[in-house]
Amino acid sequence: MRITNAILREQNLRDIQGNLARMAELQQQIATGKRFTRVEQDPLAAAQVLRADRGIRAIDQFAKNGTTAQVRLGAEEAVVQHIDDLLRQGRDFALSFGKGNPPYTTQQASQRQTAADQLTRLLEEAISLANTKIGNEYILAGEKSTTPPFDPAAGPTLGNYQGGTAARKTEIAEGVFVNVNHSGDEFVAPAIAALKALRDAVDPANNQTEAQVQTEVTNVFMQSQQLLVSLAETGTTGAQVVSTLKNNLTLKNDLQNTKGLLQDTPMEETVAKLLSLQTTIEASYAATSRLLSLTLTDYLR
Repeated sequence: MRITNAILREQNLRDIQGNLARMAELQQQIATGKRFTRVEQDPLAAAQVLRADRGIRAIDQFAKNGTTAQVRLGAEEAVVQHIDDLLRQGRDFALSFGKGNPPYTTQQASQRQTAADQLTRLLEEAISLANTKIGNEYILAGEKSTTPPFDPAAGPTLGNYQGGTAARKTEIAEGVFVNVNHSGDEFVAPAIAALKALRDAVDPANNQTEAQVQTEVTNVFMQSQQLLVSLAETGTTGAQVVSTLKNNLTLKNDLQNTKGLLQDTPMEETVAKLLSLQTTIEASYAATSRLLSLTLTDYLR
């Protein structure tokens, strides 16, 4: 096949067009700092970047979930600690003023009534704490998060648990779920019931003996110990959340670094490529110009 002047000219023009397209890409890389901005420019790297982006978005959501879990766990811890303090106060009142057996003396009846009134106040405060909300949700109500878990109405049902029993879970890492709170029936409901029973035992209207009061004091103490179990479990969950979020942050940094290596372009390297390409294009222009200026006589020599 004879290589004609026209073929050479067309080849040079194609080379120049290709180099101009490459120059445009390099100029875009300098402007954006990215190796590519469209998937078709590097499908393999683009797929890896998309996977990294999905991982980063998931970790960001896990971070939000973890923060919410920490707030709820902290709220539960404060509630349980305060209720435990109320149980201690209730025991002190009962031991100090729940003396005597029926029929009571006037002084014993008066002291018992004072203690019963104080225990009612403690009971109402414990119920109010157990009905703590974060936003529009009751933290100890299980799946029935919009219903007050403990009946606050005065009367025989005061303090009865009416929430759900299912644990509220949240995902803090891929496949890692934690209970953000206990449901109220696990530890708090028995504590409130024990405090209520102690109030009723002290109340002089119920004619309970000093030994019966002592039995309820012991039960309140036992429920107080169970609240410590609740606090320990909450603390363990909180530590797990902190550790997992820390690991998530390390993973996120790794994904961001991987994404950067795949997509970000070193500015010095790109500028050097651009300058080299400009030199090549200028040489191509010169060569093509000479081809275009050749006459038929020049070509046949």
